Amino acid sequence: MNKPLKGITRIEYEGVSTHGWMVRITRGGVRKQQFFNDRTLGGKAKSLKAAKECYADWVASAAPIKTTRNQKTSRNSSGKVGVHLVRNVDARWENAESFGYCASWVTEDGGRQKLSFAWKRYGKKIAWELACLAREKELTNRARVIADFEKKSGKKVKLK
Repeated sequence: MNKPLKGITRIEYEGVSTHGWMVRITRGGVRKQQFFNDRTLGGKAKSLKAAKECYADWVASAAPIKTTRNQKTSRNSSGKVGVHLVRNVDARWENAESFGYCASWVTEDGGRQKLSFAWKRYGKKIAWELACLAREKELTNRARVIADFEKKSGKKVKLK
């Protein structure tokens, strides 16, 4: 399988003579796009080369990518980016539900990490503080998060 081309898509419609490459880039809410037709450019390879050159030019002259990483959005209801309420239900028993706070984030290589702290085990307030600390430091080692919390706050975490 070929490596996908960033910003470049192959367009081939059956029954229509539209064959070529579509180049797209969006920065700051502004989208640019251009189609490179195989027939007018002398074949599939030549149109791909033109599309790659166009994309490279656009990227070089475009504004830097803005991310919303660590920015609070309207979807955030907890007040802390990357920390959310978790409700677990066990269908095997009636009223078997538990709550906690979960810290989650995306790693540099695009993987997802998370760590949860149950209210029943840590208490609601301490679970919140532990989840916030885990998110801030992006740690998945629960013992390390608890040790850092105890060192920072001077409080001993008591399990209930």
